[in-house]
Amino acid sequence: MDDNTIEIRCTTVIDQRQYEFTIPVPRALWADAEEQWRTEFLDTCRLRCAAQIQRETGVALTDEQTAGISAAPPGVADSPVALVTVTLFGGPLDGESVAVDPDDPEPGIGIIAAGCSYPGGRCWYEPNAEGRWTWKHDIPWGLM
Repeated sequence: MDDNTIEIRCTTVIDQRQYEFTIPVPRALWADAEEQWRTEFLDTCRLRCAAQIQRETGVALTDEQTAGISAAPPGVADSPVALVTVTLFGGPLDGESVAVDPDDPEPGIGIIAAGCSYPGGRCWYEPNAEGRWTWKHDIPWGLM
């Protein structure tokens, strides 16, 4: 990195392994940018980080988990949420692996899937009494 560039640091933790990616941006562009542009750029950085994690590990992150990725410019401290990988059982995503927040007080996850019975909706998975993440039902977009 040179003096004309800053690095946006994206971090998250999955299965006790920290993932960290840096995305360069011209210092002048960042300094002159409006707050809305900066916010949207950080969201783009989170999406790039989530895509890289999926390429490296095969683990997909939901939109909510992607939004939870720490994306911060230099000098800004932010802590990533620690996630764990689970395998989904039943429904359209049977056998897929996803990352979930083990400390979520209301565990469950809605995931976009080609096999969802509602276009634009989500397939809902949650842990059963044994901790196995099973498909419960599909949710129409309007009820989310």
